[in-house]
Amino acid sequence: MGLGGGLNAMQSGMIRTSLAVIMLVLVVTSLYSSVALAEYNASVKLGLLAVDGATGNGIVVDAWLSVRSPGSGQVELEPSDLVEESTVLSTRVAFYLASIVNGLNPRLFDIHVLFETDSPVGGPSASGFIAAASLLALRGLIPDNTTTMTGMVSLTGFILPVAGVSDKVAAAKAAGYKRVLVPLSEASNTTEGIAVEGVCTFEEAASLLSDNYALGTKTSQLSQQPPGPIKSREAEFRQHAELFIEKASQLLDLLPRNETRYVIEMLLDKARNILDNSPYSAASMAFMAFYMAASSVAMEYGFNYLEEKTGLSLDAVLANASSVVEARLQEFSGREICGLWGYEALAAASVRLYLAEHAADSDKPDVRVLALLRALSAESWARLADPDYGPMVSCSLLGRAAEFFVDYMQLSYNYIRSIVGHVLFNIPMPDDRDVSAWISDAKRSLDEGNYPLALGLAVYVISSLEESLSHGARLPASCIDSHVMFLEEVSVLGSGSSLPAALVLEYALGYGDYIENVTKNPLLRESLEIDAITWLLHSLTVEALTADIPAGSQTVSVAWSNYYLLGITVEAVALAVIGYSLAVISRRARAEEV
Repeated sequence: MGLGGGLNAMQSGMIRTSLAVIMLVLVVTSLYSSVALAEYNASVKLGLLAVDGATGNGIVVDAWLSVRSPGSGQVELEPSDLVEESTVLSTRVAFYLASIVNGLNPRLFDIHVLFETDSPVGGPSASGFIAAASLLALRGLIPDNTTTMTGMVSLTGFILPVAGVSDKVAAAKAAGYKRVLVPLSEASNTTEGIAVEGVCTFEEAASLLSDNYALGTKTSQLSQQPPGPIKSREAEFRQHAELFIEKASQLLDLLPRNETRYVIEMLLDKARNILDNSPYSAASMAFMAFYMAASSVAMEYGFNYLEEKTGLSLDAVLANASSVVEARLQEFSGREICGLWGYEALAAASVRLYLAEHAADSDKPDVRVLALLRALSAESWARLADPDYGPMVSCSLLGRAAEFFVDYMQLSYNYIRSIVGHVLFNIPMPDDRDVSAWISDAKRSLDEGNYPLALGLAVYVISSLEESLSHGARLPASCIDSHVMFLEEVSVLGSGSSLPAALVLEYALGYGDYIENVTKNPLLRESLEIDAITWLLHSLTVEALTADIPAGSQTVSVAWSNYYLLGITVEAVALAVIGYSLAVISRRARAEEV
């Protein structure tokens, strides 16, 4: 019996106060840190739904999920000789997400899963349940023993489709369960005698598994406006917005009167109209227009002609951006306390400069255009890289968070590759190199002590990989919006927890639908929100890594020895789902945001 059947068969009101208040040293205390005591044990017996590889029938496999502290971040699945890599990696992703969202450092816990079977265990489709159950277990909550679940967890917490849902629902009914939670797109797999309910995130699943876990009701919809201290500095993007508008307009006469020119003109008109109210969004829209116009001209007349026509030399722009970013990096050097938003801005600037430097070596005119524009956008972000800007945190803590994110980037890469296979897994990045080269460079940046660049690379790669999953799942906009709201609400800083997230969300929510309509790109808003979600996870990681286990705390034990929760296992996401979405990755960062 194989379990891998698919392949085998801010608080906004607080943040909007004066910047002087914001600049106080941030000492993060998790809302749920009371769980992370000196000794904590939570065990739950799971009834995992599987598809028998030999018969194709749904079956139930018992397993024990245990969470313990103190620990060292170990994730152990047994029998180790029967558990496939994809199951191990998906479990690690699930627990990392549950810990970070709970404001807890996952490296202070150990997780152990014992499958009571002598057959191979494979696939990631148990990860959605493990994420939701871990979210509850870390709060000492017991899931409803009449409800079970199936679905694969994504890198940021979405629940993605899996195969064999009908067979699993039938098995759940036979085992006596009243309700099954399934990925949203699978909710039509109904069976008489058992309720089937679709979920889109692991926190939504947790809220349905326990009445004592509430998602929060601070806001009913996402705010399009960044917090005041962020909004007040958004004007730093105005100069480059005006530059992009000017240069793109200069190129219009060189373009034929076709659909591309029409789109460019529409984007430029909109960018001019919103420049005063939303400089970042205007800069991003003008960036897109300039990229489209400049690529067309460079492909037709050559890149050298483009440089001459616009008066922008790639070498000169790169040199200037490099100088500005390096100067900002030196301002952070040797400090004990750093502004979170300024540090994030430096990370954003650093990864854009990195992309520009590598894209500049390409012999493709459109890639060299990308290098030119990315160098300019790096300078924009560097203007915000003030070491005293934003909530003040320990600089060493920011370094630890960068290390954590680089580790999570590697885990994410291994996770997806374990699902789709080594041969099929090849994600070209915008500079025409494979994603593995970016991962190697992020690790090298850590070794060299360049934590902002390491963080920027990790955020970019994780976001890219997440897109490869979510685009294929066709998640509705309401699902993505609700996940953003949840991540903002669990953060101590609320909607002001991340500078890049706040700016990108303003762009996505305010103008994403317009741009999708003009460009006929139905995935743009989703891509932008996934970028924002990844940055929000970084801020939550910073908060979680402040948590520690107080010495001499009392013992807490939660034993559910007689409790059976029917979970999931079986197959990985169909190759066609991921294969479809991998093709869109090279589009990222070329024309979406400044």
